[in-house]
Amino acid sequence: MNHSTTRRDVLKFLASSVVAAQLPTFIKAAKTPNIRWAQGYLLWRNFKEARTLQDALSDLRSVGADGIEFSPLSNELERNGLTPETFKQLMVEKKLAIAGNYLSAPFYDPSKREEILQEADNRFALLKEFGGKNIIIGPPGVKADVNRMQLIKQQAPLLNEIGKRAKDQGMQIGLHPHLNTLVETPAEIDLAMDTTDPRYVFMSADTGHLHLAGGDVVAILRKYKSRLNYFHFKDGVRPFVRPDFKPNLRELGRGEVDFPGIMRLLKEIRFTGWINVEQDSTTLTPKDSCRISMEYVNKTLKPIYS
Repeated sequence: MNHSTTRRDVLKFLASSVVAAQLPTFIKAAKTPNIRWAQGYLLWRNFKEARTLQDALSDLRSVGADGIEFSPLSNELERNGLTPETFKQLMVEKKLAIAGNYLSAPFYDPSKREEILQEADNRFALLKEFGGKNIIIGPPGVKADVNRMQLIKQQAPLLNEIGKRAKDQGMQIGLHPHLNTLVETPAEIDLAMDTTDPRYVFMSADTGHLHLAGGDVVAILRKYKSRLNYFHFKDGVRPFVRPDFKPNLRELGRGEVDFPGIMRLLKEIRFTGWINVEQDSTTLTPKDSCRISMEYVNKTLKPIYS
């Protein structure tokens, strides 16, 4: 696995100065004091018409978000006309924080063990510098003819090791079940969670992927309520026809996912941490998509938890 020097430098510069996010006074929605709300940069990055990182930060600030999930690609700041210093200044100006970092790798492959551990250690060091604690573990894609259950068992020791290293540094990793990967169905989720150590491996659940994979989202989250550490809130409608799930996606509150039920559960267990609105694509503009989802969060979801 190649590690980007640019990415290391970017996050290192961000580390020392990104301030804790806070809601602006003009946002009138009920507060959720234990939860911080972010949105993922990929909504702007992947849009058919170019949108800049500056656009994303401005849009997020305008809707009262607390942060952004941003795992920068190589040379990403340069492509946006930014330097680490000017990006740092923007984050301070917008009162936004970085919610987490996404890591995906062939965790089941013993020959990649040391490479993956080194990459994980690099992520921990950088994330720790800016006060974050969440590494979202994306299962790898696999060929159709593999023994999926066997590979899920094979990945468990390495995930446990990464999770232990994270815990030793005051951080957490969370398994992130995802369509078109090794872990997506309820049975695969159960095996992945059963074969990993609950002290070290948590769940960073994506509501949309759980739903489109055929799961009962609230039931799955209740089953693993003691291991929930981070969320992607994504809405969608069934049926999912492999491989492209983007046509199934909707802004929050416009699909089939039971978000009120999820928020009632989070209130019950007093969940604390980040919820990242993850909109992989939209038929709107990123700004409008961001606004619609956060309006739903502010008007419908936050009052349930408060």
